[in-house]
Amino acid sequence: MIDPRFQEVLEFIDERDGDGAPSVRAKIAIKIQAYAQDVDDQRKELATIEEEIGVLQATVDALTASLEEQSNRKADLVTEAQDAAVRAAMSGSGAGSAGLRKKAQATRDRIAEFSKDYESEANRLAQSKITLASKALAVIDQRGIIVRRLNTMSSLAERAGVEFGVELTAPSIQSQPLRQRRRPQSAPRGIVRRSRRVMVRRRKAS
Repeated sequence: MIDPRFQEVLEFIDERDGDGAPSVRAKIAIKIQAYAQDVDDQRKELATIEEEIGVLQATVDALTASLEEQSNRKADLVTEAQDAAVRAAMSGSGAGSAGLRKKAQATRDRIAEFSKDYESEANRLAQSKITLASKALAVIDQRGIIVRRLNTMSSLAERAGVEFGVELTAPSIQSQPLRQRRRPQSAPRGIVRRSRRVMVRRRKAS
């Protein structure tokens, strides 16, 4: 959607000069329209990236919680296997000892499988974090592109004679009625008073 600040400039997109060619303001309006479309596309792409970041963040949070739970479970299994091995060693060579040793071995097998799953999940978490960081940088870059495009559009709008809502069609001094034109008033001149000269007439002696 076009920024309403530049809508007034776009009204001159079909303006033609005396030769039927696009006027200067029309050319500027065409450029602004192209930048506006680019900004709209960049914003859509930014929204897509931000949506992907939301999904990735949820994945990272879920994997982090899962790995923490697995880590605690693995610690419990290690303790269980160690306890079974110690009891098997202390019980001698009877049937009970064989059962304990079997239990300890089964627990160690579970720990091995558990470790493989944990390593796979840990690698997935690491890759998700890398992708998340990359997407975050992409968001920063995308916002920077949008800002630069808007700054360019503002500069073009100023060239067209408008800056965020100021009228483009302000009458020039030549189009104003003569009575509305005011000449700049010059500073009042200082009044210099000359001293009066007094004439003294002398009477001749009779």
